[in-house]
Amino acid sequence: MKKIGIIFAMNKELELFASAVSDFTKEKGKSHTFYHGILENCELFAVVSGIGKVNAALCTADLIETFAPDFILNIGISGGLSDKLHIGGYIIGSDIVYHDVWCGEPNAYGQIQEFPALYHSGPELIGKLSGYQQGLICCGDKFITQADELAAISRHFPEALAVDMESAAIAQTCYIYSKPLLCLRQISDIPGHPFSEQQYADFWKNAAQQTVNLLPNIIKSLS
Repeated sequence: MKKIGIIFAMNKELELFASAVSDFTKEKGKSHTFYHGILENCELFAVVSGIGKVNAALCTADLIETFAPDFILNIGISGGLSDKLHIGGYIIGSDIVYHDVWCGEPNAYGQIQEFPALYHSGPELIGKLSGYQQGLICCGDKFITQADELAAISRHFPEALAVDMESAAIAQTCYIYSKPLLCLRQISDIPGHPFSEQQYADFWKNAAQQTVNLLPNIIKSLS
């Protein structure tokens, strides 16, 4: 049976998982509580990392060291950076980068020295899912709300589709452990939009049933 580690940033995201998996148990890792269940003949270990890069990295390491999953699935929300996206839609982070890192030349902007400039979702995992837009997701320790913040990210990464606060830290940790990753993000709002805060609030009214319906299909495709 395939083992899949699933990382959420927030408890409200985990609650959606719990409503899709009818029977699960709680298991303790080194520093996190994991939710263990079976779905589509796969063994799932789901966990809430907490918001931000440090929380995400610590959680990913705990998950990998405690349960040794075959791969990591990071499901969560992101702010959209492209007019090609719509709120509630999903994207795959085929490429993932920090938008708040600069280690000086000759490193690329966003690159931790001695690590890759870009991290990637596993091509084999991406190949098992169809119908999702793919592209670059940027990650940093700031909830982006202002137009000037958005412009700064777009200046460095004009091809970026979305922004979040955990994905690159998860990706870097998976890279260190040689563990495949699939980053799947749902667009919750458009940073810089005059009504972005209302978009974010409205998103949660409609997101639950979408995720509940989608998760079994995702797991089945990846199994």
